[in-house]
Parts: sequence; structure tokens; C-alpha cells
Amino acid sequence: MNVNTRGSVYFKKSRGIHHDAFDFETSAHTTISKTIRLVRLFSYDVVFVLGCGKGRAVCHFARQHIRKVVGIEISEELCQIARVNAKVLRGRKADIEIWNTDAALADFNEGTIFFMFNPFGEQTVRAVLQNIEKNHDLTKPLTIIYARPLYSNVFNEFPWLEVIYDYERVSGLRVMVYHIKVKANLS
Repeated sequence: MNVNTRGSVYFKKSRGIHHDAFDFETSAHTTISKTIRLVRLFSYDVVFVLGCGKGRAVCHFARQHIRKVVGIEISEELCQIARVNAKVLRGRKADIEIWNTDAALADFNEGTIFFMFNPFGEQTVRAVLQNIEKNHDLTKPLTIIYARPLYSNVFNEFPWLEVIYDYERVSGLRVMVYHIKVKANLS
């Protein structure tokens, strides 16, 4: 892919408004590729990668036939690296934006797919879901991919979401995929 997304970065500054952003650790290319294959992507999709780090998952999504990928990252240092990786990415088919912001406060209006590889703690997971609930038209398609779902219990607080996949890889990595329930079932 012509990107440099290896290594770990330990935050020295902001950990978000809930102070629960995790330090950056990369995930395997094969893990991201296999996780992306769990969902059907459309040309109109706008994917938000929450806690995008150096942009590895952003780059994988951008090689798909979708409209746009938005990486959300709290660390300005990691945002700068992700932007460089977005510029040099080979095989890019979608627009890429990298936002240096807290996922709890981001504007998710355009989002149709959200991808998280356990980037932050329980309070931010809850705030992100509240933000989506408040600002997303829940009659429109929405998918949330949550890899290594340590705080999947928080999703149970949002009755408009349902699990469509709960998948555990041979390596032990668990991935959960959520969709919006059909409107008739929300009452």
C-alpha cells in the first residue's frame, strides 16, 4: 500500500474529554482486511474510522469503491502521520479526510459505517453512540464495526442497535458488527 503505519505511540497529552483514549497500537493488515469483508460496502458509503492512529484502517477502506473515509484521531502527531499515509497510498479509490478531534464530539452526520478497533474506554464509547443517536437519521443505513469490543456492553443501552455478527477469529480477536434495527422494531 506504500504506507508506514508500524509501531506504537504513547500519548503525552490529550486523552479526550473523558480521559480514556488508549495509546496507539497497530493492528495487522490481514485483520483489517478480513474485518472489512464482514460488511457490504456501497459507492455512497462514508466510513468513519474512530481512533484512526497512523491511518492503516483508513487506507484499507480508501482502497474500496466508497465515497469517502474520515479518520478521527485525538493525537495531532498521529493525524500528521495519517495524512502523509493518505497522500502516498497506492490503489486509492475514495477521498480521505483526517480530523484531529475527540470522537465523543465529532460531527458524524455523513457517516454510514463506523469502524473502531477498541480505541478508547467505556465513557467515550457511550458518548460516541449518544452522538450518533442524536445526529444520525435512524431510518437510514448505519453499520458499526467494533473489533476487540471490550465495551460491547455499552451497546446494549441503545435499543436502536442490533448485533448482526459476533465473530471470533482463530487468533482470538472478536469482532462485533451492529446495524440499526428496523424502525418498526424500535417501539
